Amino acid sequence: MTEIKSIMKKSGKEYQFLINNILDIIVEIDLDGTFTYLSPQVYDILGYTPEEVIGNQFFSYIHPDDMETIIENFQRAIGGEDIVAIEYKIRHKKGHYVYVFAKGSLVKINNKAKIIGVLRDITEKKKAERELKEINQLKTELIERTSHELKTPLISIKGFTDLLLELHKEKFDDDVLSILSEISNGTERLETIINKLLESSILESGKIQFKPSKEDLSFLIRFCVKDLRGLAKTRSNFINLDIPDKMILNFEKERIYEVVTHLIINAIKYTPPYGEIKIQTEKVEDYVIVSVQDNGIGLSEDEKKKLFKQFGKIERYGQGWDISIEGTGMGLYTSKKIVELHGGEIWVESEGRNKGAKFCFSLPLNKD
Repeated sequence: MTEIKSIMKKSGKEYQFLINNILDIIVEIDLDGTFTYLSPQVYDILGYTPEEVIGNQFFSYIHPDDMETIIENFQRAIGGEDIVAIEYKIRHKKGHYVYVFAKGSLVKINNKAKIIGVLRDITEKKKAERELKEINQLKTELIERTSHELKTPLISIKGFTDLLLELHKEKFDDDVLSILSEISNGTERLETIINKLLESSILESGKIQFKPSKEDLSFLIRFCVKDLRGLAKTRSNFINLDIPDKMILNFEKERIYEVVTHLIINAIKYTPPYGEIKIQTEKVEDYVIVSVQDNGIGLSEDEKKKLFKQFGKIERYGQGWDISIEGTGMGLYTSKKIVELHGGEIWVESEGRNKGAKFCFSLPLNKD
């Protein structure tokens, strides 16, 4: 009789009921890798009866691709360390492999060391992950193809409109010139949206070339603020800087410029006139945290959940706020991908409507 069976016999019907009715497989393995017990669920998940498996080597059921990880985890357990919860493939009686999530530990039963583990069938979860990955890949390809296809006619429309405005301006009255100017402005806005679509699809696919270098983050933030003071002035917003004179980090200048600029523009857009925007940096452990805080319209809990998703624009039109509502809904998603590429995180803090918002992102400090 196995050690677990012996314990269950002594422990009463309640433990027997628990073992027999959970959905996971409970296993007991000797330190040489031999199965000494499996709960009845092994039949439902892997097609074997417990008797068919007991006495066999655990490792003989593992997929070759996962063998190194399994052996490493097993040896860690024998050494008394905690076993890391892992996912791997284990052979079904019919020959195919089933994905399981496993967690175990070294225990002593009647003064004999054993590894007790729990195996959970996650085949459907892995199938759903693969399907989602394929859907995301199709979405990325569709965005790339559509964006490229849109750019060709757009270039022609913009080019000929600008040509009319430049070479034949005297032939048109003010009304026609106004229409042509609107067409030109519209094509520029559409071009910006298409470029954002392309950028987000490239970031999503992981094809982007990341080239960080040692740069002064304080200088970059000041440069961004200088570029946007004109926009802040049109909204009568005040930008307050609280950053050190110099701060050297390893980052890609153009990409982080994009992140900082987008956060400041958002703060300006969503802060009514005569509002204040405060930009700060602080060192926390091994990271520098950059924050852009405003006293604008703030965010609800539902809005915060949408912010960093692709096309996660929050509709503000017609809600009575004196704010600018233009935008593609991709800026924060792109910023999130860029910050993560640098090894940092991005998040938002807001206590609710009309209580302002504070956008923060972290960048790792240089490790010499």
